[in-house]
Amino acid sequence: MTFGELIDGLGKNLGIELADEGGATAVEVDGLSVILHAAGDDILFVHADLGEIAPEGREDVVAAALEANFLYQATGGATLAVNRQDGHLHIQKYNWIERLDAEKALKGLNNFADVALAWRKILEDRKLPETATGGFMSV
Repeated sequence: MTFGELIDGLGKNLGIELADEGGATAVEVDGLSVILHAAGDDILFVHADLGEIAPEGREDVVAAALEANFLYQATGGATLAVNRQDGHLHIQKYNWIERLDAEKALKGLNNFADVALAWRKILEDRKLPETATGGFMSV
């Protein structure tokens, strides 16, 4: 399967047309832009910018994100990262295109979006889970 075939099938499952913009496309989920990008011919990279980490409580958010990354317990298999240039929290995940079909991609996109939206809400509400790995969004 190619990236183009994957996003064609994904778009059909979503009921929208996804355009291959030079090996990338975007899907909006509840106001969050999720970018799907072909990294070479083999890898699908999924990424979302969750927003700026407020200066007050920044250390707590970064610590919670690190805890969440441990064994992917609060990330749904994705990784949280901070962009030093803009201070935003990002979530990203890789998968092998050959392992996907449109239905698996849709399920993966839904799971990714659920986790991303939960972390975006944490940033917006400035309310962290008691412990990120203590059951919060466990996979």
